[in-house]
Formats: sequence, structure tokens, C-alpha cells
Amino acid sequence: MFLSTTSNLHTLFKILTVALLSSLPSLLSAGRNRLLDDPSQSEQQRRQHSLSLNGEHAFITPGLGDVRSPCPALNTLANHGYINRSGKGISASSLISALTSVYHLSSPFAATLVAGGVLCCGNIAKGISLDTLAQHNKIEHDASLVHDNALPGAKFAPTQVNLTLVDELLRTYPGGMGINELAQARIQREMSMFKEKRLNLNAFHEEIGHGEAALMWLLMKDATNVVNAKTLRQFLGKETFPSTYTIPDEEISLQKAKEVSAEVGNMMKKVKTSILQN
Repeated sequence: MFLSTTSNLHTLFKILTVALLSSLPSLLSAGRNRLLDDPSQSEQQRRQHSLSLNGEHAFITPGLGDVRSPCPALNTLANHGYINRSGKGISASSLISALTSVYHLSSPFAATLVAGGVLCCGNIAKGISLDTLAQHNKIEHDASLVHDNALPGAKFAPTQVNLTLVDELLRTYPGGMGINELAQARIQREMSMFKEKRLNLNAFHEEIGHGEAALMWLLMKDATNVVNAKTLRQFLGKETFPSTYTIPDEEISLQKAKEVSAEVGNMMKKVKTSILQN
């Protein structure tokens, strides 16, 4: 999510994050049981099972008037009813509950992401609507793996998945994507900006791109540490949970996400250096 470099916004961000963290116990106790299959089970037992993807949490394609973001993880939550299916007026509490319960993000990590999104693109009182996250060059950036770049001068970037880009990804990586492949794919998409005579991503948005790749890998990797082709098709292309999805056993902390994000960034540097040398 978006962290401003200006002192005023940074101060507001910290205040909002602290406020969200202080309310986490009540927020999570109110939301957790509603989100998972069987509230009588222990947390460890629940995490050993797949999510409920039927009934109230069956996949439903967004309807007329529904809105979505450039983020497949959030869109998937909405498509399965773990947050408002309309994508509108999503409260901080419901979003934090979904991120911690469905994706097993740590509470501080979830609160940090939500605080950044609300501060940058939402409204503290009214929450956030997914389409506001498409405001160009705030959190959203060009060189998405499966979305078109924003049109020149556009205030908002496309939120519709480009299935041609998805197909390209699957043709290039039929065996799935580990950290190396994700780094290579990010480089290819950043190179597309050069072909379109666009400015390169700034350092901030490069870091966001690394983080997005890292988080998808942490959420969707299989036992071989690869996001397989079927999962890529379902999660990135259709914005639905793969039928094999289970809640990660290990809690995903901000520190863990930063470590994997740094791996992606370092791998990209190595690949870029290799390209230049050849």
C-alpha cells in the first residue's frame, strides 16, 4: 500500500495505523468467526482446511455496478463474498478480518496495508471502495503483470484483467512461477514501458511491484515453492481462489513479506545486469 514521503502524511499514516491496531482485538473477534468454516474449531484446526468456496462464499462474477481494484487478492475476496461483493464501502474492520483470516496476514501487517489504502484512497469514516485503489500512480502503477498500463493522462488505471497478458505469462512459464520467474516477468513488463515510450517506474513503485510479487508467492505457492500454472490462471486471470487453496500455515508478517520482496528485487537486479552485459 501507499506510504507518502511527506512528513504530514507520514504522521497521519502512523496515527491511523496505531488507531487500527488498538482496535484489532474487537475487530478480529467480531469478524473471524463469520469468515471461516466452523467457528467451533480452533484456529489451528481451521487453518488446516480449505476455505469455504460454496454457498455464501461461492464465486460470483462482478455484476452491473460492482467495482474492482487492480489487486487480484482483494478482488478475489470480493468475488467470494469475504468482503462486500459490490466492492464498495468496505470498512477497515472487515478488510482487516478478511486479510488475517483468509490470507493469514499478521494483524500488524494487515492493519498497515489497510491504513495505507484508506489514507491514500479511501475515507476513514466511510471505508474504501475497491475502484479508488486504481488511482494512477498512488498505490497503483504501470507494468502490472496482467493489467494494461494507464492511458496517458488518465486519473485511473484499468481494473479489467488483460487475458492476453495472462496467456502470455502461462506460455512463458508453463511450469509455474517461483521467485526467479516472478522477477523475470516483472522485468519484461517494465521493459514494455520503454517500448511504449513511458517513464520508468520510480523507486517507490518499483518496491510496490516487488512486494506484490512477493505477496502472491507467499499466498499461492505450493509445496515446491512455485505458484503453479493452474493457480496463476485462476487467481490472476479469473480472480478466484484455486480449488486447492488452503490458508497458509505460517502467519505472513510484514518482515517476512519485506524479505521476500527484497529477494525479488535482488533477482531483478541480477537479471538486468546480465541483460546489459550480453
